Amino acid sequence: MRYAILSDIHSNLSALEETLRVAAEANVNRYLCLGDIVGYGPSPNECCERIRALPGMFIRGNHDEAAIQPGKEMWFTPAARACITWTREQLTSENLEFLESLPQEEVVEGAILCHGSVANPDLYTTTPEESMVSFQVMEGQLAFFGHTHYAEWFRHNKNSELPVEETRPRGGFLRLRRESQFMVNPGAVGQPRDGNQQASFVIWDQTAGTIEFLRVDYNVADTQRRMLEAGLPENMALRLGLGI
Repeated sequence: MRYAILSDIHSNLSALEETLRVAAEANVNRYLCLGDIVGYGPSPNECCERIRALPGMFIRGNHDEAAIQPGKEMWFTPAARACITWTREQLTSENLEFLESLPQEEVVEGAILCHGSVANPDLYTTTPEESMVSFQVMEGQLAFFGHTHYAEWFRHNKNSELPVEETRPRGGFLRLRRESQFMVNPGAVGQPRDGNQQASFVIWDQTAGTIEFLRVDYNVADTQRRMLEAGLPENMALRLGLGI
């Protein structure tokens, strides 16, 4: 089975459409989404509808949760708060119900799907020390997470003190090893922050035990234009062109 694993789409329809096109050309069987379908970008309804139409399994991110639970955005930066307030006003009742139906965690083929970490969906996992919070509670070999918008993985051997971190901002390839546990972040489809403006996702070949990191060009300027026309914060649009 070949899975396309997406995260942090953030209402960026141009990035999502190009990512799905590349995934389809790679003969993906099913799609897994690690949350934050909405927030920041100009196309929340369109992105929800594209995800809803896919065969696969999807979980909720903190921006998805803020869209359906007023008050959670108080933890956001002022710009992110303005974006999610706007998003909440745009979403149709059907898409609000869809976001509300999403679980915070799922398991597929023995792999955990979570947003921030296995231990806490809101926790950022950015360092080997932070990844240990998840490895300490993981029973299986593999977990996929998002939230940080960085394409990377953490590898942990039970006889080592700290996991090893491997960043892949330009794409790359991981072969899973039986003696190790892995936490894999596919990066962000809609708002990468690892210095590369290209949309990011991974293809997990469950049968072969491999994970491929891919970067995809999309029309960044078009998304920026739509954000500004919608009255969304300028800094959130400008950062798309920098990948930060």
